Amino acid sequence: MKNVYTFLVVTFLFSSLSYSQNYSWQLKQSGSSLGDPICVNNWNDNIIYYGSGNRIYRSTDRGETFAPFGNIIPGASAVKCVLQSSYDENTFLVAIENSQQTMKTTDGGQTWTPTGSFSWYYYGVPIQGDPVHPDTLYAMNSNEFKASYDFGSTWNTISNGLQFGSPCDIDVFPDQPNIIIVGDNGYGIARSTDYGQTWAHVYVTGGETPILAIDKNNPGHAWATKWSGGGGFLKTIDYGLTWQAVNYFNGLNMWGLSISPQLSEYLICGEYFGNSYITHDGGTTWTVLNNPSSNYAYRVVDTTTVFAAFGSGLYKLYSPWFIPVELVSFTGKVINDKVVLNWRTATETNNKGFSIERSPDNIAFTQVGYVPGFGTSTESHSYSFSLTLSNSDKQYFRLKQINFDGTSEYSNVIEVNTPVPGEYLLSQNYPNPFNPTTNISFALPVEAKVKVSIYNSLGQKISDLTNQQYSAGRHDLNFNADNLSSGMYFYVFEAQGNDGSTFAITKKMILLK
Repeated sequence: MKNVYTFLVVTFLFSSLSYSQNYSWQLKQSGSSLGDPICVNNWNDNIIYYGSGNRIYRSTDRGETFAPFGNIIPGASAVKCVLQSSYDENTFLVAIENSQQTMKTTDGGQTWTPTGSFSWYYYGVPIQGDPVHPDTLYAMNSNEFKASYDFGSTWNTISNGLQFGSPCDIDVFPDQPNIIIVGDNGYGIARSTDYGQTWAHVYVTGGETPILAIDKNNPGHAWATKWSGGGGFLKTIDYGLTWQAVNYFNGLNMWGLSISPQLSEYLICGEYFGNSYITHDGGTTWTVLNNPSSNYAYRVVDTTTVFAAFGSGLYKLYSPWFIPVELVSFTGKVINDKVVLNWRTATETNNKGFSIERSPDNIAFTQVGYVPGFGTSTESHSYSFSLTLSNSDKQYFRLKQINFDGTSEYSNVIEVNTPVPGEYLLSQNYPNPFNPTTNISFALPVEAKVKVSIYNSLGQKISDLTNQQYSAGRHDLNFNADNLSSGMYFYVFEAQGNDGSTFAITKKMILLK
């Protein structure tokens, strides 16, 4: 195997700090932590898992209370990490200490099966999933790099004879999953660009690199903590090729680290013994709070739901600031000729509701709907709103959150692309029967000249509703029969595509006055 060594000239990132009495850690499940034993349910982020000793504990109320989950894990003295399958809510893989092996369950922890024996670093987080290929997992066995393609049931050696053999953490860039980084004890940071087959030594340190965290919303950006060997905190903006030191943290023995999955600017890191550090602006300023005991891992669910695995158990972060209306997610997609918008809040205060606004050009917005809020609530709430597709190829949406006192705030704008249909389509007019207006919709797979003509029951043409060129996509026409008498009418659709295709169809409609 070929090893490439790259030595780094370090520049420094400067920060300012403040000390806060507004944050506090509250113990939610006593235990003993090791590695990164926190897991958030893939389907419902109100469900939190915490591994301690020889079992897993589960919370169904966003970490407020915990209870044992499943049965005891055989041979375990500590749970170093907990991974849940993206395909089956009852399938988990854990890495355990004492016997140093992986254990898998497919029945929600009722039974556990050993799937691999390893030699790994005691304090490390030995397994990491591939965010693009959910059944692919990576692990280190001494100086071997291994992969599993069936969620831990079997393991394959990808490379061996590596010059690093005490891995602390592994991480994979979601937009370039071929790039994998490993933090090691006494070696520094290694980087692979070919799924772990070959490795380069990109950062050198005599101490540990306990935790790596990739910013999933900012391509190429990641952070790393350093313990001993000068300590410190590192950042990369080029997919781990080079690393810069964050100046303030030099000399501090850092350990845990987590980045908000929704907001790149929010992250938390901490010393092994000492303090936690929170930033809301990507590291320009930091707020400091004291840790209750030795720190192993953090997990940011959102900016108001943060957990930490300390030596004495699992803690949750509290603050009086965690009450405003916080929009956690806002998405839109096309389902069955409708745009479906979904959004979720973490907490709400004085929230009257949401006005839904749409724009064809991301400039001029008009209100298309309204959904009431939940007033003041410390619970997470999910919302949904659907509306008929417009004839625009692209649509832009935003939420206007309205308080009871009349103040309001806008969300970020999201773009929803209308899919181009695979064939010519003519919808039944709506409403039908009608009086005196109705809507006729059609869809084109390619740009085409379209003619729509109206006929009475005797076959006499009443009018041409349209006769012009249209782009590929959905289009709507309005027919006004104010000057016609009640009866049955027909609309004839004819299209001549720019690619030479043709299409013709006739549908009937009923006018009732």
